[in-house]
Amino acid sequence: MNNPGMAAERAHRVTFDDLEVFLTFARTEHFGHAAAELGVSVATVQRSVRALERKLEVTLVEQVGRRVRLLHSGRVLAREAHGVLRARSDAVDTTLAEAGEPHRLLRIAHTYSLGLGFVPAVLAELLRDRPGLRFRCWQGSATSVVSALLRGDADAAFTSVAPVEPDMVVQPLFTESLLLAVPADDPLAERDTVDLAEVRDRYFVAMAPGSSSRNHMITACARAGFVPRVTVEGNDLFLVESMVGAGLGVSVVPEGMNDHHHPRVARLQIGAPSSASRTIFVAYQGGGANHDSVLALARLARNRGRELGGAPS
Repeated sequence: MNNPGMAAERAHRVTFDDLEVFLTFARTEHFGHAAAELGVSVATVQRSVRALERKLEVTLVEQVGRRVRLLHSGRVLAREAHGVLRARSDAVDTTLAEAGEPHRLLRIAHTYSLGLGFVPAVLAELLRDRPGLRFRCWQGSATSVVSALLRGDADAAFTSVAPVEPDMVVQPLFTESLLLAVPADDPLAERDTVDLAEVRDRYFVAMAPGSSSRNHMITACARAGFVPRVTVEGNDLFLVESMVGAGLGVSVVPEGMNDHHHPRVARLQIGAPSSASRTIFVAYQGGGANHDSVLALARLARNRGRELGGAPS
């Protein structure tokens, strides 16, 4: 028989910080990826998860070889933690709105390349329509952007990874090509189009394992019949391109990086059969104090996405 008093005592031991760390880990089931996303050490994430298990007196994860994965109890906690953190965020937003907060704050999470042109253009148009709005923007990898949205740290996210949680609204905006980035003085830099198989023997620079950009790169290389030899990893696309510009390797980057000129990097179209693309989405949760502004943001983003060619049906 369940003991309500015991359950309440365990619940009081758990903090919001416990849930935020656990939810970040749960998205990738990888201590290293969670640590990088949170800006802490791997040991800190491991200690936090183990401490949460002790507080709940429930085993949440298991070690399978070199991999750590969620048990059913961990998946249940991740699902419920998402709701708890979102409820906290909504409670604060609603309270501020009811208190007559003079400026509404819209929190936007987006991937690196989208922060160069797409997101600023959409926000500028929204601000013209709603001059009382303020924005707080945060950029990261596609997976970390989705995690921020699920934690309730963002009201809307622009990303190439579509959240699958049932309470999320996800809308495709446009599709963009992936490009090969090479040093500006590379012989290939004189070309307009390149077959990815031509660089199969080169070193590659890539985002960290688990990132959407790296997965796209691996897929494109697989179409060309090889596995890329990654010798340098970075935690953002601007660092990746800087490494390419220094001659440390080549890389595959989204077309949106063309909004940024790097004097030591050339970006080339990838021809068939290894040509690849990615779809950009806007994601948000229905309801909440900022819902009307989020809907307006999504509408403007869809309009701009159509100008860029729209997304596949």
